[in-house]
Amino acid sequence: MVCCTVIAAMLALLTRNLMMGRPNPLAWRLGATIVKNDAAPRAGGRLQSVMHALDGIRFLGRNEPNMRIHLGAAALVVGAGIWIELDPAEWLWLTLAIALVLMAEALNTAVEQTCNAVSRKFDPAIKVAKDVAAGAVLISAIAAALIGAVVFVPHLSAAYGQQAVFYCGTIR
Repeated sequence: MVCCTVIAAMLALLTRNLMMGRPNPLAWRLGATIVKNDAAPRAGGRLQSVMHALDGIRFLGRNEPNMRIHLGAAALVVGAGIWIELDPAEWLWLTLAIALVLMAEALNTAVEQTCNAVSRKFDPAIKVAKDVAAGAVLISAIAAALIGAVVFVPHLSAAYGQQAVFYCGTIR
């Protein structure tokens, strides 16, 4: 792993002079035409990046029903955590689980939007890309549910007794 990093850094240093003549590092093709933009340079590049990120989050909340479901579930989990008075380590795990699901849903939406921009016609490769992205959301949601169970079951067990939580339909 370290060797790969060192090799990549050395290659970057060696090819730096080749890239210096190009205003856009993505213009990697030899002989690529460079289109000059006569617009004024952007001010506040980092702030503008944050604003674009917030626009993306707003898009998710307004246009993706599954994101609203995940946000609602996250709100319920946070409310339950406050009610049960979780300790900081448990909050850490819940925060990680919530972030994992929301990030997976955001990346799924990005894949779907990109695929839709490429083609609206049925394409098996695009279907696979969308299905894999949706599968990533499912994997993260299952992991979050398991984390939630590990965090909440001991508290519910202590509050309501062992039988109430682990009742499987048999009379003890």
